[in-house]
Amino acid sequence: MLQSFLDACPGIYFVTSPEGVITRSNREAAHAFGEHGAAGRSLLESVHPEDRDYVQALWARLPEDGASLRGVSRLRGTGGPYQAYSFSARRVKEGPEIHAVLLPAAPADTAAMRPNEKDPARILRVLLDNLELAVTSVDQDGYCTFNEGKSLITSGLGPNFQLGKCLPKAYANDPVIKEGVEGALRGENKYYVVEAHGVLWENWFVPVKNGDGDISGAICLSLDKSESKRAMQELQNRIDVIERQQEVIRNLETPILEVWDRVVTLPMVGVVDSARAARVMDDLLAAVCRLGARYAILDLTGVDIVDTATAAHLLNLVSALRLLGAEGIITGIRPNVAQTVVSLGLDLSRMITCANLREGLRLCIRRMHAQAQADAAVGALV
Repeated sequence: MLQSFLDACPGIYFVTSPEGVITRSNREAAHAFGEHGAAGRSLLESVHPEDRDYVQALWARLPEDGASLRGVSRLRGTGGPYQAYSFSARRVKEGPEIHAVLLPAAPADTAAMRPNEKDPARILRVLLDNLELAVTSVDQDGYCTFNEGKSLITSGLGPNFQLGKCLPKAYANDPVIKEGVEGALRGENKYYVVEAHGVLWENWFVPVKNGDGDISGAICLSLDKSESKRAMQELQNRIDVIERQQEVIRNLETPILEVWDRVVTLPMVGVVDSARAARVMDDLLAAVCRLGARYAILDLTGVDIVDTATAAHLLNLVSALRLLGAEGIITGIRPNVAQTVVSLGLDLSRMITCANLREGLRLCIRRMHAQAQADAAVGALV
């Protein structure tokens, strides 16, 4: 029955899948296109390479309500040159099939088909078909009259997703979008970023005026910012990882160890610059307060070089420890580090130094033992 209907059509009749693969064709199609018009072949094979994107985009935006779209494209028949054809295509309401009727284009249609880079409609179509954006227009009552763009397809919403809807009512529960539409209809330019339908949209809403200067509607340009959002989130995740790694490195480069009761030590390795010396001061003073330490040993055995600013930091650290009621002891100073400290011309008379960490710990234990004996003696007298 269907094949008889197709063969009775005076024009070239194709039935294709949404991707353009031919499933049925009539006798006129077989006569004009031969094996290229047979079932299983792609109709796009016969379309001129310059027109394929246009035909694919038109196939993708065919309305689901069965309304037809018309166009002009160049196709090549059996062994002949490309010829311009006017075509009308529509999507079947209750299925995925697309029905298309082709007729040789009239000269006026052929002229209209010629690319014109200055044609605003052509420019808009190229932008809508190739960039991740969508254009929406509404009338003065807020009803959507146009809603197309590549981003509607890639986001899964589909062309004409909002067509026929009253946007202020459709987004009554979304004050940002609602105010954007209503503000534009009041004559205001609106800009906002909002997440809707699982997509992050950057929107510009502008009013449209007629010849008398009255507002007749509004147009919205929407950019899909989801990819940018994902990239920003990935970048933030990487920054968070780097910050955690830096925290681990900071903890490793200033490992504060409680080596004896009320005795902490900080072994340092590598180059000590001013920034690292400042972190050492912060961490060590905090540890002394937290642990109630009486002695803090700063071991510089693994330090080869310190600058003058760093040496000043270390001397200030010893003074700060005394203010907290603790005694700072520096051990393992190398000859070149000692020369740098001496060259500062600072008062080193109150600085306690030992040759190595073992001697520093022994000094702390000896002093604490002497202090314990003194306290016991005082207690006995009392």
